[in-house]
Amino acid sequence: MKFTTTAPAFCNGNTNLGPYLESLIHSVRSLGEDRILSVTHEIGYIDPLAILENSNQSNQPICYLERPANEFSIACSEFLSKAEFEGNDRFDKAKSWSQEFFSKCYLVGEHKQPGTGPTMFLTATFESDRESAEYPPSLQIFLPRWQVIRKGGQHFLVSNFRISPQSSAQNIENDLRNRIDAISKMRLASAITALPEKVSVENSSEKFCYESAVELALKEIKTGNISKVVLARQLTYLTDQSIHPFCTAHLLRERFPDCFTFCVTSSNSEIMVGSTPETLLRFSGKIIETEAVAGSAPRGPSAGKDAHWGKTLLARDKEVHEHRVVIDSILRRLNSIGLDNCHEGKPRLLRLANLQHVRTPIRVSCSPEVHPFDALKALHPTPAMGGSPREIALPLIRKLEKAPRGLYSGVVGWCDNRGRGEFVVPIRCGKISQNQLTLYAGAGVVSGSNPSQEKTETDWKLKAMLDVITGKSDFSSFK
Repeated sequence: MKFTTTAPAFCNGNTNLGPYLESLIHSVRSLGEDRILSVTHEIGYIDPLAILENSNQSNQPICYLERPANEFSIACSEFLSKAEFEGNDRFDKAKSWSQEFFSKCYLVGEHKQPGTGPTMFLTATFESDRESAEYPPSLQIFLPRWQVIRKGGQHFLVSNFRISPQSSAQNIENDLRNRIDAISKMRLASAITALPEKVSVENSSEKFCYESAVELALKEIKTGNISKVVLARQLTYLTDQSIHPFCTAHLLRERFPDCFTFCVTSSNSEIMVGSTPETLLRFSGKIIETEAVAGSAPRGPSAGKDAHWGKTLLARDKEVHEHRVVIDSILRRLNSIGLDNCHEGKPRLLRLANLQHVRTPIRVSCSPEVHPFDALKALHPTPAMGGSPREIALPLIRKLEKAPRGLYSGVVGWCDNRGRGEFVVPIRCGKISQNQLTLYAGAGVVSGSNPSQEKTETDWKLKAMLDVITGKSDFSSFK
């Protein structure tokens, strides 16, 4: 496709895109098929979560991720184009679809910062197949109409347009100007009538008896066919009013700055909200980063008690064994796609507001032939969320848990057209729907696990969301 005008390498509110748009539309008319234009503007200060809070409509899909400690936040809304895939090859299908789609994209503005330019957002469930329409698609990938990014002191608006032979350069410029004005001049001090701490929850229901399921899992482990299985609880509560997902996310990001806080559309009008400590994959184009997170202990009321719990967590046989299982499985899976030069960091404590975990970072250099979705397919679900070996653990989980997990312990993240991306495992989360809340938490079962202690661990994890939503600190009052 030939252009008489080159694309501006930098855009702000004063950039004249008219000549370039006219040239692009002329070329599309000659080609006879649509193309995608992605325009990145550097703009003044924005908070992506606040943009969603003030602009989102209940029928619009959204995705938001933020890690305050990294000074990074990204949010998007509205489908420009999307695809859904099922089955064990869903990541392969998503890879092919996204590569073809990106090949038809044209870029305006600077996109050196990860997450700028055309960016695909992806959600995948724990299960590889969708059981029914009440659950989200097994894998959904989409290009939004707009996204906003905050990284350090830089702030960007990315606007995506479908260019057809009938497109008008003037209309595109008008739409772009209206979007910039809407976000730059947005009144952000909107009132929230249903603050999370004023919500009451009651009448919880659970799918199965957790301690009995742990006992059954331990029997399977004793056979020697499986070394670890992760069992998760789903507790559903009735609420006396609607829970505001974006206000909940704001409170979570303030309390857990070292975690990824997220909001993502699940199915229908349901939204998953949470703050996860687990990064599944970070891809810079040449370096893949992942991590093993396994083992949990509470925080202590004093420095000495906190250190005692942390030291015990790093040294106790059961925790050391569980963590090693996760690391070895990750290394095998990366090796299966040709990544055998992994660097394993030293185990260290990941200390959160309410819990501490053992975390081991893993880095590996990769060739251009390895796509981020290849690594996602190899890693998901991790042994920290499923078990090991995977082919035995997953059917056992489905049998014992009685119901699909959906997006809990699945995948949420983004990947831009330069192969940069970040994906997290949505845990420590809740699914918010009309006057109903479903919370999720799991624990790893290995040889030496105690059913009562594993249930207590899940109580610790469930308590974090309940604290934020209700303002109460006594988990026993919600059972």
